Amino acid sequence: MMHGWGWYWHRLRAMKPDEIRQRVAQKLRQRVDMRRLPDFDAAPIPSARSEAWPRLPVRATAPSDLLEALRSDRDELMAGRWLAFGHLRLKVDHPPEWFKDYAAKRSLPTGRSGFRLNHRQLPRGADIKLVWELSRWSQLVRLAQAAWLLEDAAAAARCVAYLENWVQQNPPYLGWNWTSALESGLRLLNFCWLDALLEATGIEPERLARLRPRILPSHLWYTWRHRSFGSSANNHLLGELAGLITATARWPDLVRWAAPFDELVRQWQGEVMAQFAADGGNREQALNYQLFSWELCWHARNAILATGQLLPPEIEHRLRRAADFFVAVQVPEDRWDYGDSDSATVTPLGLSEADATGEWYRWFSESSQPGAIHWWLGPPPSPVEPAACITAAGDWLVFPESGQAVCWTDDWQLRWDLSPLGYLSTAAHGHLDALHLSLWLRRVALIIDPGTGAYYGDTRLRAWLASAAAHNGPRAQQSDFPRRLGPFLWERQHRAPRWKVLDAVTMAGDLDLPHGTASRHIRRITSDGRDGWEIDDLFTPSQRSPSEGFSVSWQFAPGTLLQADPTTPTLVTGERHGVRFTLGIDAAWTRIQWIPETIASVGFPVEGDLEGLCSPAFRRIQSGPLLILNARGANPGRYRTTLLAVRG
Repeated sequence: MMHGWGWYWHRLRAMKPDEIRQRVAQKLRQRVDMRRLPDFDAAPIPSARSEAWPRLPVRATAPSDLLEALRSDRDELMAGRWLAFGHLRLKVDHPPEWFKDYAAKRSLPTGRSGFRLNHRQLPRGADIKLVWELSRWSQLVRLAQAAWLLEDAAAAARCVAYLENWVQQNPPYLGWNWTSALESGLRLLNFCWLDALLEATGIEPERLARLRPRILPSHLWYTWRHRSFGSSANNHLLGELAGLITATARWPDLVRWAAPFDELVRQWQGEVMAQFAADGGNREQALNYQLFSWELCWHARNAILATGQLLPPEIEHRLRRAADFFVAVQVPEDRWDYGDSDSATVTPLGLSEADATGEWYRWFSESSQPGAIHWWLGPPPSPVEPAACITAAGDWLVFPESGQAVCWTDDWQLRWDLSPLGYLSTAAHGHLDALHLSLWLRRVALIIDPGTGAYYGDTRLRAWLASAAAHNGPRAQQSDFPRRLGPFLWERQHRAPRWKVLDAVTMAGDLDLPHGTASRHIRRITSDGRDGWEIDDLFTPSQRSPSEGFSVSWQFAPGTLLQADPTTPTLVTGERHGVRFTLGIDAAWTRIQWIPETIASVGFPVEGDLEGLCSPAFRRIQSGPLLILNARGANPGRYRTTLLAVRG
């Protein structure tokens, strides 16, 4: 792992000459803004357009379960019990400390310019994501929803008071909340919702009128001037453009602080087509960012339509493809995402942030009665016919450009990674998960992707969870390629895996690496009363590389109970959440190593060994049983692992 100047050197090498010139210009803009800012009070902020986005639904039609959820959430928020990332319960001060990581219980006060702060290097255990999360104002949007729908004047007043306090504690460009244009873009988007909701509550118009000029011009100026570009233009740029579009759609005169509306829309359209592949998958190769990026795009799309503009058919088509991809690839119940996943959402529109992903999934697929998201946003985009995936080997669906393959049968759900490492030269949110296989039986996760942990709170754990050793693709023991050089930075992209159909029930995948070729065959078993899968693995070294064998690591979900057959060491019985299975281990493996589940949950930073640790959600670490299989020397043939369902 590279730190300090080493990281910056490698980051510089990932840039093209034009991006380097842009970085120099960006540094000059930062120097100018540190010395002198525009007079943001020079022009008053007009009222929103009469047909501005967001258009609130008719209050009397609100679903009863949404009202009940808002009552509960209002009480929690007013008491200072806030929820982050859908699971992390925080006890927040009144008013909140906007520079505090409440999970690590570390305050990070500063009055320095955000341009002089390094958010990648915080005190041990702290993570900038926890500081930024509260300042995205999604919890305040939830409080404003309750204020409007429950006609609660106290909740509305509390919401406005917290916004006023935030402005006071976070002067333009000073402190941790002015270190990322994505964060200012998200605040713009959520402030549009806050303004619409609070205005509808009938709160004192003068308080809102005073807030708008203190928030909007500085946020637009910062987001536009310091937006992401080049090798950093991932979901950050989508979020920045979405914030600029939604704010200027609501207040058209604000374009003076950013760019003409048509230019914002043009750039956004380019990013939609660039960041979502033709088959709908997000090129960052991180499943939570598939949803996060799509939600940003849908808000921007709705704001554009609210101005009376129409979008080109290819943009609507691409966003519909992206929704189809998410429904096909996500498992809505016992979720374990691939790639980086910070568990973040944009705006709370469901019943529960704890099940936000599940609610979005159900809205996309409309598998039940219309819910809260439908009430706020209307019907979901219609599926695109024909589907963008390829049907292969029976029940397999392969998304050829995104490189994800899924197989859904009556009882089994498999997700097989056949993808590139990630997006652009840094592959920032990718993991070394090529050929990794995640597996569910009757919607219960058995073999999992290990997750993310935290971005900066524990760099050692972060590197482990992104590594090939933490995933189950066959890997050479003497090499890990490509190297991870630090946060969101890989030395290069590996080649995209190749796949093919061997017969009616067998899929094959190969990954070419500098030191050899990793191969995996996955075969469906339905004969002789058996129901399951055979996974055959092989690593063929190149002529220039010595053969030291290869390894496969099977990470089981936390809470999986495993027991070896005393008469047959290579046969293991397992159970999780009432779902039973058997695991057969080929006798050809030369070494079998079990690492048992040790503890249910650990904090940050993690001490000791990392093997067996996994992360079901951002800032949440657990452990599960880990099976490591080793094959030494020359490979006489493929090495097999068999997983079968147990009935009854």
